Amino acid sequence: MRLTCLAFTLAVALAAARGAAPIKTIALSPTRLPDGLDNPEPVRDLFDSLLAGELAHAGVTVIPSTEAGAIWKRLADSVHGFYSAITGERVEAKYRAVMDGTRRELADRFHADAWLRPRIEVVPVDFQDGKARWDGASEGMGRGSSGTAPALSLVVSVSDMSGTEIYSGRGGIRVLSKGSKNISRDKFFEDSKRNLQALHLAIDSLAARLRVSP
Repeated sequence: MRLTCLAFTLAVALAAARGAAPIKTIALSPTRLPDGLDNPEPVRDLFDSLLAGELAHAGVTVIPSTEAGAIWKRLADSVHGFYSAITGERVEAKYRAVMDGTRRELADRFHADAWLRPRIEVVPVDFQDGKARWDGASEGMGRGSSGTAPALSLVVSVSDMSGTEIYSGRGGIRVLSKGSKNISRDKFFEDSKRNLQALHLAIDSLAARLRVSP
């Protein structure tokens, strides 16, 4: 059993023990992307759309990412950002205030039961015998090759409206370099099959449980 599936099962059991209501409405944040993409908005729109479609197919009401994104930006602007101008480090008190404020507004205005925050990460991947395997995905790297390469993964985190994480999932997208050849940035997300595979790896166990919620 995948760890994400087990984590979600345990979270649901704990919620049921507390008499918590099932998830009927879920808020979606804009997909956070790695730095350096030449044209990030189409990528963000793509994954926001894929996630929203899969959640809706599971039978829940989806609050569009534009709503959570607008709330987050307004609250972040109200505290002049949450990174120190001196150290460049995140100021946890400000960050927590923005997180808590966004969560409260999503619950109050939209009656959200949960908040899903997706991101795409660059992760180091070890490979051997010409095959890279990470976060449920695999990709050929050249016959007999071994080493470490950067790769992309879709990561999702779902919290309830008290701030407790109730689900996390990951799905590998693609490697970013093979040997001395780096993949062009405009081709990172051109493979729709790999994008969809990453989506399903990251959220299928969540979607399955949403479909059977009473």
